[in-house]
Amino acid sequence: MAGYRLTVCLPGEAGEHLDEAVGEALAPFWTDQDRDVPQDLRIWDHWRISGGAEGVGFRIRPGCEDDPRIVRDRPGWAGTVEPALPGWCAGGPRGLLVVHGTSERTAELAGAAWDHWQEVLREHPRTRPWEDFRPNPLGRERSDYEAACIAAHAEYLAQTPVAPFREWAAALPADPAVDGFESVLRAIEDPLGTIGTYSREAYVSYGGSWAAACENLLTLDGWWCERGRAPLHGACGDPAACPHTPPSLRDAQAAAAHLAGLPADTLLVSVRCHV
Repeated sequence: MAGYRLTVCLPGEAGEHLDEAVGEALAPFWTDQDRDVPQDLRIWDHWRISGGAEGVGFRIRPGCEDDPRIVRDRPGWAGTVEPALPGWCAGGPRGLLVVHGTSERTAELAGAAWDHWQEVLREHPRTRPWEDFRPNPLGRERSDYEAACIAAHAEYLAQTPVAPFREWAAALPADPAVDGFESVLRAIEDPLGTIGTYSREAYVSYGGSWAAACENLLTLDGWWCERGRAPLHGACGDPAACPHTPPSLRDAQAAAAHLAGLPADTLLVSVRCHV
């Protein structure tokens, strides 16, 4: 079982009873439903509206941050709600949200960050991996071990190549064209463990899709569209016998184009399912 991110599309009037509307839209794909349906239609066992606190929901269009129609994260299982990252939310009317496919400017910035990290590595002594600093937990009290880990991590981050990269990232100017990706680079504490794990091509792809729409969608007409799988129609009990034509949503670009073409009052809701 694992977490799964899904954008649920709902008509604008569903905002008056949003949680109930999301539950009704998801119901045909519930694991424990009573009707006789194939296993393919039994997908999730619980869900929650979220995404703002994690920066994986939707970015809010500038000037719309205080609109009461913006959807905020719901409380977690402990009853608490984490604050949303600046400019992020769990959804709202499509016209209030940033909805697009891969961004060339963001991809360019990701490539520049990857190139700069490689340049820093060439100019400074080789960075030692975190494993060289990690304390041995054997024979330690939990609090002592946690304190030792914090101290060791600070020493790890103090290595020469890390500081120059973070100084470069901190100096990046705000640029509306990159949808906040510069803030992602500024927040990187450990470029070795983040950028250093990617090839250039993979990091450029990551940056380019930073503000792209979620590729997993539940459409207005009930199609569960998951990346890498054939769409499933919740209105039909047997996918093999479904007579309806599925949407063609093969990648982030196609998903973004689909969302961008919806009426401006269509609600887009970021949901985290347990599947």
